[in-house]
Amino acid sequence: MVDIGTLFRAVLLLFCMMIPGYILKKTRLGDDRLPLGFTNTILYVTQPAMLIVGFFRPFDAEILKTAAVVLVLSFVAHIMFFGVSLLCFRRALEHLRRVYRFSIVFGNAGYMGIPLMSMVLGDEAAVYASVYIIGFNFFAWSIGCLIYTDDRSFISPKKMLLNAATIPTFIGILLFVTNAYTWLPAIVSEFASDALVMLKNMVAPMSMMVIGMRLADLKLKGALRDKYMYLSFAMRLLILPSAVFVILWLCKLVGFFEPTAFTTVLICAATPSAALTGMFAERFAPKPDPIKLEAGEAEAVRQHEQAIDSAVAASKLVSISTLLSLLSMPIVAMLLQLL
Repeated sequence: MVDIGTLFRAVLLLFCMMIPGYILKKTRLGDDRLPLGFTNTILYVTQPAMLIVGFFRPFDAEILKTAAVVLVLSFVAHIMFFGVSLLCFRRALEHLRRVYRFSIVFGNAGYMGIPLMSMVLGDEAAVYASVYIIGFNFFAWSIGCLIYTDDRSFISPKKMLLNAATIPTFIGILLFVTNAYTWLPAIVSEFASDALVMLKNMVAPMSMMVIGMRLADLKLKGALRDKYMYLSFAMRLLILPSAVFVILWLCKLVGFFEPTAFTTVLICAATPSAALTGMFAERFAPKPDPIKLEAGEAEAVRQHEQAIDSAVAASKLVSISTLLSLLSMPIVAMLLQLL
């Protein structure tokens, strides 16, 4: 099980990585394009490296069995999160309701969960965290997109299974099951592993620096006047992780207990709102016609204002929930002592 002191230290280290990003933005050493550049680098370069290199290990049927348990529980957790989200924020403005719902369904399991599991339980646990985010991405790129757009075309096997996170995970699993990386000469496989590890080690610092940059853009005074923010933080950081614990406890009650899998799922479920909350808020925000917006047409102005509101709300949710997770994640982890 997780040592609470070790987990607190790991979360604190990630929190400290936000500080350089905050300073860069406040001192204007980084412009508005820097967070997007970092995000794209994480999404398409460093995170795929992290997902692949975790499977650079000899095949072990027990690891595969535990990974399967994590995958099933990840799907169960995300389905439950989505179902609960539909019951929340019904009176919020529509464009903000989408942001709130997404923020409680999807935690920062990739950018925080994998580094945390690696620091707390070792590299093997990071493999299981990588499997957890298969469920995350399966739903984020389908149901998550549906939350923001109401477009049911996103509910398709292709979009669920083929994206920037699931593809490298599938590659990693294939390498693990076939031991394919051992087919290469030792000097080549070691070089490839070292290169991927160097890229992997960039994920946590870069992702937390992006959150720090977003935090620097916020006007914290009055940031929590929105009552729905409180509900979002409570649901994402405490209530939904506690519901996951109940599911794990019931599993143990009926005789099924997989300590490493249960620990991985609970820690990943307790992570703060996903950075993807802000990325999707910007991506799916209404795009008013520039000419109509310049002319001051009411509909174009309304769309523009809603886009800004959504982006600001997403930044608040991700940044502040990350700060609060410094306290909430160790609290949730204490539940593991009851299993």
